[in-house]
Amino acid sequence: MRILIVGAGGIGSYVIEHLDKLIQHEQIKNVNIEVVDDDTVELKNILYQNFTSEDIDDYKTDALSFRYVNIDTYTNKRVAEPDLKVYDLVILCADNNIIRKDAYRNYLSCKIPFIDARSNGTTVGIYSSATINYLSTIDETEESSSCQHPWQIAKNEIELGNVVIAAILSQHILRYCRTKKLPIDYMHNF
Repeated sequence: MRILIVGAGGIGSYVIEHLDKLIQHEQIKNVNIEVVDDDTVELKNILYQNFTSEDIDDYKTDALSFRYVNIDTYTNKRVAEPDLKVYDLVILCADNNIIRKDAYRNYLSCKIPFIDARSNGTTVGIYSSATINYLSTIDETEESSSCQHPWQIAKNEIELGNVVIAAILSQHILRYCRTKKLPIDYMHNF
């Protein structure tokens, strides 16, 4: 099974850590996992993403590839709908609605399922290609948004919603690898 993880930031960087460990302990088998992200590590990312100060200015995928060697491929690029057609499952850890819409269109045309994890401060959610009226969960904004509230970042504060949802998403990926069942919609505010 080929799995694509889109986004290696606030959620994706922690999902990669969990999946690497699951592969190492043979809980996930016969899976090729690829990670794509076109962003570099910035100082502000250190506060709430799975990076260290040594990673600053490196591509996020490059920084993670040195620590998590059981993940098959890391690529520094932004993906679009045509890129999604070769996978068996797409995992959205991205911070924008453009890729969410692309994944949904890809599902409609190619029936390739996806799981979409989101976080904004203490509000977290999981949706999937099985979500009824999935597009209604997406606003029209096309700009990227952080998994943290901007006003909290400005005060050097964070919430751990992104870490929590990364663990929940990892469990859903493990379950999908074993059973091919997508998660039910999940939304929670702490």
